[in-house]
Amino acid sequence: MKRLSLNEFLRLIKLVYRSARPLDYSMWKYLFENGSSDDFLRVLSSYQNEDGGFGYNIECNNWNPNSSPYTICVALDYLDIVDDSVSSSIRDSIISGIIKYLESGAYMLESGWVGMQGVPSNNDYAHMPWFHFDPEKAAQADIGVTKRLSDFVLKYAGQGSNIYNTAARLKDTYKECEQVLLEGYPDYNPAALNIKAFDPSTYPAWLPLPVYFIGSPKSRYYAECRHTVEMNLDMIVDILLNTYELQLASAEDLDAYERSTPHPDGKRWCVAEQTIGNYYWGAHFITRDLNILRKFDRLAFDLPIPAKQA
Repeated sequence: MKRLSLNEFLRLIKLVYRSARPLDYSMWKYLFENGSSDDFLRVLSSYQNEDGGFGYNIECNNWNPNSSPYTICVALDYLDIVDDSVSSSIRDSIISGIIKYLESGAYMLESGWVGMQGVPSNNDYAHMPWFHFDPEKAAQADIGVTKRLSDFVLKYAGQGSNIYNTAARLKDTYKECEQVLLEGYPDYNPAALNIKAFDPSTYPAWLPLPVYFIGSPKSRYYAECRHTVEMNLDMIVDILLNTYELQLASAEDLDAYERSTPHPDGKRWCVAEQTIGNYYWGAHFITRDLNILRKFDRLAFDLPIPAKQA
């Protein structure tokens, strides 16, 4: 069983300090250096619009400032970092704003909320192909997004309210469906991917490793998938050990991507904003990976790290 040493952790701190946007930097401080939950939540709240939804580049490859169901799901991944037991007026305000947005019915169909390609205004801002507006996607619910938002509503909205009753109906509609939203990947289907038989040579490289679906040793899936989880954690340690600088894609690689994935309007996908976004992702992934190692006791030192060491 591989574990990450303190020296390697201290080396990775420098990468995060140099490269993270304030959102991920404040999350790092909260997770690993006894930082303030309110400092982290205050930065998160800066991405929240007046309508209660979230926008801007909270998703690093979508610079649309307008709210959408999908970007709320990204915000929920951050919000979940702070445990419910933490009392915070900022957290309460974020939650009430999200409920307000969902109550508005924006981008909601009878079958649920639309996904990341169902928002026309994405096309007005820098975005990658998987955010490009698709009229067909705008006419159908995204199951992963809908299940994620329904669970949120049932946890935080007032029982008997219209949005609560709607979420309960949708929860029942998709109760037999394996598709979930995971780390920003809609309609991830753990049953179809056969996590117990994980094979790194055939597993889709663009999907997060199964350990992120498991989440923690408390998961009901952990016991039966433990072999896969331990293999994934070893892989994550190896990835971090070989992460020395956050690399930007070369001009040749970017041009090759543009040729293989032509923009329907003849534009380029890989504009300056995407270079910045991908750089932000690098620090985010380091923080995410260290957090999953923390949850599974794969850090060979105690937290929080004293300020004089960090």
